[in-house]
Amino acid sequence: MNSSAALYAHALKDLGLAELPGKASNPRIALAIANAARWLDHDDTSTPWCGCIRGQWGIETATGVVPDHFRARNWLRYGTPVGTIREAVRGDTLVFVRKGGFHVALFDRLEGSRVFVLGGNQSNKVSIAPYPVSALEGIRRGVE
Repeated sequence: MNSSAALYAHALKDLGLAELPGKASNPRIALAIANAARWLDHDDTSTPWCGCIRGQWGIETATGVVPDHFRARNWLRYGTPVGTIREAVRGDTLVFVRKGGFHVALFDRLEGSRVFVLGGNQSNKVSIAPYPVSALEGIRRGVE
């Protein structure tokens, strides 16, 4: 199994992992935030955690992380670039531009002008969600 496939299979175990309402935080999400940067607010409802959970998966699978991996845009420095979305394989790391910043997640599949990704902090949980291909900033693959 290549590193992208192994990373995806591991991340899929967190599918459905969700924020807890109120002041309580999901312990797994709080761990991912703490492992990203101890100084970040560990409240999963106030801290954007897509880069944190992506980093947690990289730590747990030994596929690596980037410096300051809590910043989604920093994942553009991960591994090696992939040319186009049509060349992406399940588990590649994708970075999107969104209102207010960036989002990082793992490639699942392409359907027309939408790319489906497995990621955290998508409607406050780990889910497979669609994003427009037009918002794609970059595709990265871990070194085999």
